[in-house]
Amino acid sequence: MEHLKQYPDEFIKPLLLSFDIMSRFNVHFFTKSATFLKTDWHFFYLIPMVLIHYMAIILYTIRIFKEGTTVSELAFTVPVFFIIIQAFFKAAIVIPKKEHIVQLINGLGKNWRNVNLNERQIKKKDTDLKKLNLLLKVFYLGSMTASWQIMLTPAILSLLKFCIGQDLQYILPFGYVCFFDPVQNGLIYIGMYAFQVYTMLKVIYVYIGTEILMVTFCALLSIEFAMLREDFCHVVPKQGKYFSSNEDRTHSIEELIQKHQKLLKLAKELDYIFNRVVFVDLLFVTVIMCFFGFGITVARGILDVVNNLIAVLALLLPTLVFSYYGEQQKQESAGIADSIYNSNWYCGNASYQKIIYFVIKRAQKPCCLTSLKHAPITLHTFSKVVSTTWSYFSLITSVYGKD
Repeated sequence: MEHLKQYPDEFIKPLLLSFDIMSRFNVHFFTKSATFLKTDWHFFYLIPMVLIHYMAIILYTIRIFKEGTTVSELAFTVPVFFIIIQAFFKAAIVIPKKEHIVQLINGLGKNWRNVNLNERQIKKKDTDLKKLNLLLKVFYLGSMTASWQIMLTPAILSLLKFCIGQDLQYILPFGYVCFFDPVQNGLIYIGMYAFQVYTMLKVIYVYIGTEILMVTFCALLSIEFAMLREDFCHVVPKQGKYFSSNEDRTHSIEELIQKHQKLLKLAKELDYIFNRVVFVDLLFVTVIMCFFGFGITVARGILDVVNNLIAVLALLLPTLVFSYYGEQQKQESAGIADSIYNSNWYCGNASYQKIIYFVIKRAQKPCCLTSLKHAPITLHTFSKVVSTTWSYFSLITSVYGKD
């Protein structure tokens, strides 16, 4: 991470969380000069372990649908199955684009501004960065709390039953199809339990890490659009110069247009990297939340109710966060048109007004994070996810409710 030291700390800080999470699955950035054995040797054991985990859960899910099981078991197994599939797709999309992610970081870092800002810009930036850092922490802690609670609940139940004098039952966090009995004795059970927790954590790190990285990029880009929006508010057609409210530096309208073009290019790069990730998120999240929500209604005990409820909340929060920052990016980029229109553009000559016209025209087409470069991600997306989830929940309740 030595490369990042050239950029301001306030810019680097939100990115460090996603870098740390992704590194736990051995996904590193800024390691182009390092050898494969130095940076990627962990994949020699990580990939086989995760593949075994995937195949065991997939085979178990197939067996459930073939042979049948309890409704509560179905309500838990299906969302876990979809989560691991979703994590696989996320990793397959993001990891090959590491070089594009590095380019995006460099582009955002070089355009980041922490000097020659007026009071409104400073206040806006500080407020947005504090909000971002807080939301990322809540996002991470909420997701990890839900994950650990689900994985540790079987062990807690086993210990509680043993403490009250009941027969000790070996319960694993996830259903597996194995060529041996994973609960035939205590030693094998502990080993299998540790294997499931370790491999599932690796899956979760990819799942959460890509999400946090996407949200962070979207938020940082929104802040840069907000700074430029404030600059355009004060542009005046006096000898082609723009005077900031600090009155210690001038920017020509050409410089501001160049900054705008750079941000538009970065927004396009951001959408190129993550538009498929967004599609995968929206494709799976409604079904996963639906089954976890259904699990609340058919839970066998209070711990199952709490686990499913926390899982639903842990899935809702990321959806709300990236929808919120998608909305922010859209508003800030489109707001440049309003800022320019509210400036003194009418005092300029015909050539200046023509330049302003083209900038307004381009800004009226907002930059959005999209799903497959088609559907823009805004707060409307979140409301759509919630309503779709409720529709699926009603459907599955009507199908399996009597059982």
